[in-house]
Amino acid sequence: RVAAIAMAQRVAHELNTPVGGTVAYQVRYDSSSVGKDCRIKFMTDGVLLREVGQDLLLQKYSAIVLDEAHERGVNTDLLLGLLSRVVQLRARAAESAPAAGAPSAGPLKLIIMS
Repeated sequence: RVAAIAMAQRVAHELNTPVGGTVAYQVRYDSSSVGKDCRIKFMTDGVLLREVGQDLLLQKYSAIVLDEAHERGVNTDLLLGLLSRVVQLRARAAESAPAAGAPSAGPLKLIIMS
């Protein structure tokens, strides 16, 4: 929770933009900084799990960085399994979308850091 907020503040400072504009954070019980102009969103693993539950393909995102993956908690383990499937599903959907004429969110990039 603290790390998500601190990282959002640091990146926003580096980009010379206020938190809540291009850079935002979302933690449990507080998503007030996330607006429609958000391009980089920091969140906790619990929030990301909830988003996977609402949208399995995570179509709002083009890339996800999962940090501190070595801290093998239940949420992280679930996310590793789910996101590996989501990457495959999004890749297949991106390949078949042009042939079907349907819009696609494109492939999902997943970066796992320790």
